[in-house]
Amino acid sequence: MEQTSFDVIVIGSGAAGLRAAISVRAAGLSVCVVSKGSPGKSTCTGFSAGVMAGSAGEDQRNAHRQNTVTAGRGLNASDLVDIFVAEAPLRLSEMIQWGIQAELIDGYLYAKGRPPALGEAIVRCLLDKCKALGACFWDHLLVTDVLLGKADAGIGAYEASSGKWVALTAKALILAAGGASALYQRTDNPRPILGDGYRLGLEAGAVLQDMEFVQFYPLCISEPGTTPLVIPPRLADRGRLINDDQEDLLEKYSIRERPAGEKARDLLSQALFKEVYRNHQNAWLDLRHLSEEDWRVDPFAATLRTLLSKRYGADSRPLRVAPAAHHTMGGIITDPVGATAVPGLFAAGEAAGGLHGANRMGGNALSETLVFGARAGCAAAVWAGRPEGGDRPALVKTLTDRAREWSYGTTNGAHLKEKLRKIMWEDGGIIREEKGLLRAQDAVKAIRQEASRSSSQPRGRELVDLIELRSAARVAAIILEAALQRRESRGAHFREDFPDQNDEQWQGHLQVHLSSDGENVWRFNPK
Repeated sequence: MEQTSFDVIVIGSGAAGLRAAISVRAAGLSVCVVSKGSPGKSTCTGFSAGVMAGSAGEDQRNAHRQNTVTAGRGLNASDLVDIFVAEAPLRLSEMIQWGIQAELIDGYLYAKGRPPALGEAIVRCLLDKCKALGACFWDHLLVTDVLLGKADAGIGAYEASSGKWVALTAKALILAAGGASALYQRTDNPRPILGDGYRLGLEAGAVLQDMEFVQFYPLCISEPGTTPLVIPPRLADRGRLINDDQEDLLEKYSIRERPAGEKARDLLSQALFKEVYRNHQNAWLDLRHLSEEDWRVDPFAATLRTLLSKRYGADSRPLRVAPAAHHTMGGIITDPVGATAVPGLFAAGEAAGGLHGANRMGGNALSETLVFGARAGCAAAVWAGRPEGGDRPALVKTLTDRAREWSYGTTNGAHLKEKLRKIMWEDGGIIREEKGLLRAQDAVKAIRQEASRSSSQPRGRELVDLIELRSAARVAAIILEAALQRRESRGAHFREDFPDQNDEQWQGHLQVHLSSDGENVWRFNPK
């Protein structure tokens, strides 16, 4: 294996990873940002709406905190919320100082990018800062393994373009490859967002929690032949959200919070799923009567007006909408500086769980990446500043052995990934019940068995598909198991057979770690 060393390695080049790398370089240490694709380009940040919440005034901060906790349905980690609300305005001001193309209005920073990928402006700003500080980047590298020793750490990775396996060693690692929404057939995330960070953290010895809470964005374009496009949430309150029978869906399902697409994403997604996939009705968002003032309700809506009008005909007809998988609230348990249960391993952004609880308020995800990316980078730099030690040759040998294990399996990975996505959408998604979850578990188990058959030795893209499939199937199995265990409905987790929130029994977190023989060990931690 090719070998290279740094002080700190960051896995993931979205906003959390880039912000963490900036903190490491600011401390004077070497850092390498590893990414599946081009830096920042295949991440949720780049494809996001570019909206970041962070209120500066005391009253606004109090409101921000209350809205965050209300959305989280009682499961937010209060210490993380307090830090987040206090530091988000500082991180947004920092981005402005660094020259981001954005507009700050009423406690939100709206990035000015190229519609619909407005988050590109965030990526460009952070990338420019990283490069100015001398951060190293290694792109198109698929990380398969993370190892932590007593005083060192390493990753094993596959480079499809060259067919080479690579071992990178460091003193500290930061996992910022979060998100698993591309496990679902319908998603607004890039297709590579398959839960890599969760699987890597779990197998390294970290603990995951709240993996049953997967957020679906309710208002995505659902026109035939188009990919899901996020519609600005405040437009739904100004437009008319109706079904084929002209029923007002916000009224029909008694959704009172406003903007519903921002503060009640869980309830609205469930309502639209029932209409479209149970009642076999189309859901429509009619924007034809909107005034100029309505379209300028916020910069996100104003920026997308031309796209929605010219490409989708919003000025002349209603838009067909349906939910899409959008964000994972659960993740690796960390302390306030991003440290996991494994010494030397840190996590930030969507890879970490705890801040959002059972459901995430709109605008918080990107702010979270900046706040806790900065904190994880600083903490990792402190850890990496300790005296040298460890046994890196032994670490590299173990990574080499594991690379051989990844190199055998099915050449049918791409097809099986699509099959997995269909299973998760139908039985592990917005509306769940025991029979469907058990059916999904059996189907995912069969996929995992097929993926592990060692009859072939794929290379290049086929090997990437195999690795992604095996990783994705493991994360999918954890989501299904957590959803099956939580016998209530709360936030983004809705059990049709247990439709009520049950604080007496379920106000707490389902947590999972691996046993010494690699089996999942579950516990419920009351809050």
